Amino acid sequence: MKKIAVILILFSLLGIDAHAQREKIITKKGNDALAVGDIEAAREAYTKALEINPDFTEAQFNLGNTYQVESRKILEQLTDVSDQEQQKKIYQQAQEASKKAATEFEKAAKVVDDPDKVNKVQYNMGNAHLMGGEVDKGIEAYKEALRNDPADEDARYNLAYAQFLKKKQEQQQQDQQQQDQQKDDKQENQDQKNQDQKKDDQQKDDQQQQQEQKKDELSKEDAEKMLEALAKQEKDLQDKLNKKKVKVQPIKIEKDW
Repeated sequence: MKKIAVILILFSLLGIDAHAQREKIITKKGNDALAVGDIEAAREAYTKALEINPDFTEAQFNLGNTYQVESRKILEQLTDVSDQEQQKKIYQQAQEASKKAATEFEKAAKVVDDPDKVNKVQYNMGNAHLMGGEVDKGIEAYKEALRNDPADEDARYNLAYAQFLKKKQEQQQQDQQQQDQQKDDKQENQDQKNQDQKKDDQQKDDQQQQQEQKKDELSKEDAEKMLEALAKQEKDLQDKLNKKKVKVQPIKIEKDW
């Protein structure tokens, strides 16, 4: 897929005469500065023009463009950076600049009413939102641009690209949710397995204890039988000795359990 079109549309202020308003003259200087890449001088000019006339949409619109130019210049640094952490910082800086651009375009969008200018504002706003990571807002801006100029093929292409990104993000989120669910299920199964194992161990312990108790009980029963047998043996012996008139000490049976 070819790269997204990020054409910056500038309001042209050609043909300004000596009787033009000061904000228009200053804005023209800003346009000239931006054309040669002097972002700071352009931004200073647009800001000064807005101080003179806060409703001057041309200056407001082009002020947003200075942040978009800045964003693209920041992204150009990626070609010389291989460290991932540094790359991440560069992306974040570029996104912040694009978000500032979107803010300026939103201000301009509130006051323009000409369909052609609305199209341009919304188109640039869509680019700013998209480059700022705000895909949903970018989609809505492109749609608004097309409502005001259905023949705008750049806006149509960027809208399709933004929608593609949205589906890709949704798929990634869905995949992540499935992975998280599988991880949770695996953990739950492991927990259940651990509980079952613990239960089995407890049952084995109970069975062993019961067996030991049963063994003890059998030993006592056997001992009692032995005692009965010894007592009977003693009685028999006494009976025999009595017949012979012989006196002996009875057998002492110790019970130490």
